[in-house]
Amino acid sequence: MSTQQQHVDKLSSYLKSHKLSDDTADKSRPSSSQRQMISRGASGGTGKAQTARTGSPARRPGDTSVNTTKTSTLRMHLAKKLCIQNMPDEILLRVFSFLNAGALLLAATVCKKWYSLAHDNFIWRLQYRIHVELGGLDKLEKKEPHVPPDGQLAPGYWQKQAISRLVAARNNRIPKIVKSRNPNTCMPVHLQQGITAIGTKWYVCLVEGNNRKEHNFAANDAIYSKFSHSLRWYDLSFPPIRSIRYIRLYGVTPVFYGRDGLGSKNCPRTRSLMQTIELSWSQLQDRTPDVQDDLVNVYFMEEGFIVAVWKDGGELAFINCIVHNHHLLQRSVLGSSTTCYPHMVHGHQRDELSKHPGLSRYDCLVSLRNHRKVFLEEYEVSAYTTRDKVANGFASFEVLKDWNAADKEFYLRWKTELFKGELKDAFIVDTVMMDDNRQVFWTLCAPTKLVKMELAEVRALVKSGQIWGGTNLPFLFRRPKDPRSFDAGENCWSFEAANSLGKVTGKVIWDEERERYQVFQVYFHIATKLINMVFGTNYD
Repeated sequence: MSTQQQHVDKLSSYLKSHKLSDDTADKSRPSSSQRQMISRGASGGTGKAQTARTGSPARRPGDTSVNTTKTSTLRMHLAKKLCIQNMPDEILLRVFSFLNAGALLLAATVCKKWYSLAHDNFIWRLQYRIHVELGGLDKLEKKEPHVPPDGQLAPGYWQKQAISRLVAARNNRIPKIVKSRNPNTCMPVHLQQGITAIGTKWYVCLVEGNNRKEHNFAANDAIYSKFSHSLRWYDLSFPPIRSIRYIRLYGVTPVFYGRDGLGSKNCPRTRSLMQTIELSWSQLQDRTPDVQDDLVNVYFMEEGFIVAVWKDGGELAFINCIVHNHHLLQRSVLGSSTTCYPHMVHGHQRDELSKHPGLSRYDCLVSLRNHRKVFLEEYEVSAYTTRDKVANGFASFEVLKDWNAADKEFYLRWKTELFKGELKDAFIVDTVMMDDNRQVFWTLCAPTKLVKMELAEVRALVKSGQIWGGTNLPFLFRRPKDPRSFDAGENCWSFEAANSLGKVTGKVIWDEERERYQVFQVYFHIATKLINMVFGTNYD
């Protein structure tokens, strides 16, 4: 049989299957008497009389704009059948049964009909079997979940069961990942591998107005260091900075995982809010940039954020954020889209060995670095303080007293998709403060810069022998080539970085003998509200 004949047969069978009802066909078909009169008129009768008798309008030869009732009804019938929203539910369910979970949730956003079908219990029962039962999660449960009869299942029951079981199984992996800790830093040993296995990514959300519109951007870089992560965003499609009201940091983690244990691509994900800051362009304009170069003005914000604005045009250039490794995985996964994971909650501790609880027996670590290079790193520095050093809501702990050699320069590099630069005298401060139980008591990671010291403070340091000529220096230090430079404060700087629970301050001097910076008099200033919360004290 030829191909043309096959097409003819298929078309004829299709028309027969879509044939109109007999009543409609009888009404639309002319009677025998009308057919006789039409045939007579065609042989020589007048067209007007024929039109009046038949009740149909005159039709010009070659005019195809007017169709018969049967043809028009059939065409409307076919158009209605071909509409995607009128596709039979059986066909849609059959198609949806071949989709994965991510595609099902995406299909649910098309229309209301697809929403109900994409949440069908039969389809999600298959997803539950693939990811939960065949994945071995049921064997890990001590008790089987109670499943009501099929007739009593609420819409979306198996979808909720599948997602909740998978989220719980994912979250249960976190304690195993962070269990092993470095004895020196008290940071998780396998944090990098755990983040890769869990599949967590970090997104910054730029909110316009009063939560009216959100712009989400995945981190272009996530740079690991011993104490913290440096996250960087540099995108050409940032919204206008004048319209941004909030900057939010989210940890985004997949729900479904493959047999290799890695997160599936294009699958549903959960968001965990990590921190939020307000951004006001008018306030930034009135504020002096913390650091700058020829291309950008850079502002150090709270919660470890760095916001850079182009000098030419005043638009957003890049965003950086420094997040501490302590409880990083928990903060990135276990929070919700509106609330943060309470990572700094401490249980009440008893200190019966000290007259003033919470003021002694701490081990401190401090690191000065940029995104990829460490300038100074000190471990296991014992710190304590006395009652008279608790004032103005802070308890001051001396961490580094004598000189500690740092690098030859301090700088913080930045990059975008088109430009690169270097911010001189800027760096990142990472700190960890541990109690005598080797538990993290306080952490800080924030950007800072070198600021020239006041002349009176420099002269006081020279007089006390802290800079040169003193007996407390760890090496023989000769007088500088120009001692007046110390008196003028040209070679002496200070720095400060803070968060909501404390701050760190320090002093830096240029060592001409060794041609490098020396860091000294580093203090941790811990908020008394934190000490009172942990030890049950009542310091002011």
